[in-house]
Amino acid sequence: MRQVSTVRPLGEALPKELATLIRPQLPALAEDIIHTIRAAIPEYARPMDGCYGQAIKLGVNQALAQFVDRIADPNTPRDASAEVYRQLGRLEASEGRSLDLLQAAYRIGTRVAWRHMIRFRQRSGLPTQLMWALGEAALAYADELAALSVEGYADMQARTASTVERRRRRLLRLLLAPTGTSRQEIAELAGPARWPLPEQVCVIVLDRLPEVEPAISPALPEEVLIDLEGGDPCLIVPEPSGQHWWTPVEHALPGWRLVIGPVVPTSDAAKSHRQAQVARELVQRNAIEASSPVHCSDHLSTLWLLTDEFLVEQLIRKRLAPLQPLTDKQHKRLGETLLAWLETRGGAPEIAARLRVHPQTVRYRMRQVEGLFGDQLRDPDSRFELEVALRAASLTTAPQEPGEERAG
Repeated sequence: MRQVSTVRPLGEALPKELATLIRPQLPALAEDIIHTIRAAIPEYARPMDGCYGQAIKLGVNQALAQFVDRIADPNTPRDASAEVYRQLGRLEASEGRSLDLLQAAYRIGTRVAWRHMIRFRQRSGLPTQLMWALGEAALAYADELAALSVEGYADMQARTASTVERRRRRLLRLLLAPTGTSRQEIAELAGPARWPLPEQVCVIVLDRLPEVEPAISPALPEEVLIDLEGGDPCLIVPEPSGQHWWTPVEHALPGWRLVIGPVVPTSDAAKSHRQAQVARELVQRNAIEASSPVHCSDHLSTLWLLTDEFLVEQLIRKRLAPLQPLTDKQHKRLGETLLAWLETRGGAPEIAARLRVHPQTVRYRMRQVEGLFGDQLRDPDSRFELEVALRAASLTTAPQEPGEERAG
């Protein structure tokens, strides 16, 4: 903690007897300072029997008493009284105000005290040189008290920021809880977390990029909830709108690939989170192109096909069973040809152009497909499941290496 400088002129330039002369003036001076401050600063015009009023009253009275005590004895201990002025700074921070008002109050108190000193000098006939020394000591003392309040203010700001940050991380976890969360539960925590409750959100999960140092404390808008410390780094963006709304987020997070979930009602944030997690897994398995950012909205059919891999495996096993006895190369060729036919329902030339093979090769393969699948090719439901199974199978196998030639 920063050490506050002492007010040495009190012990060096002021006679100790001055304390005896000034002390009887303190009650009237304290009352005038409090009255003037409350009249000049509406935020301090609260009932004096309240906590805030009592704090101001204690601060003024103790400041005056300590000032006179230091004139009487420059070695008067000051640690206990210092806490009063730190607490005044903490009160300002807890009220969400800057220190401007409290510093203004210190200046008002010093001016009122100086006016009283002038009147006291006229009554007592104190030397002018002594009055100037007394005024300088009073200004230095006010600076000391203000510095203590700055300490308290900074301390409360740090503690408040830490508390709010913990609440925001807790809110993020609550929003992403797989069991679901009611809007009322969210609202109860959103207020203390200083998060205006939106109608819609988007969850972004992060995927670490190699060879790029990630941002530790990204400069993100205050309304964005973020957690980079857990095992699943992610953030929640409220009310995403506009073209390329994610660009500032991406710029603030070098070293991370953004995988952007769908925009959903706030109470459904866990669903957006889950889809983004699945998309990230598919990027890592090369089933989705590793661009940045990755938008779930661009890969809905892929996400749908691979959301429940057990069911997908069952569908592949059932519908593509006729291909199982074949070699891997035959399996792949006939599967590609059948998928192209299901997607286009075109003739051999169209399918051949799509597959980059000769039309005669397509006719040969389709005769094999007809022999293997038979009536399934004429049943709409079977054709649909065949197409789904073939698409899912293509997503769960390694992509073809560039330059690899297709067999004819």
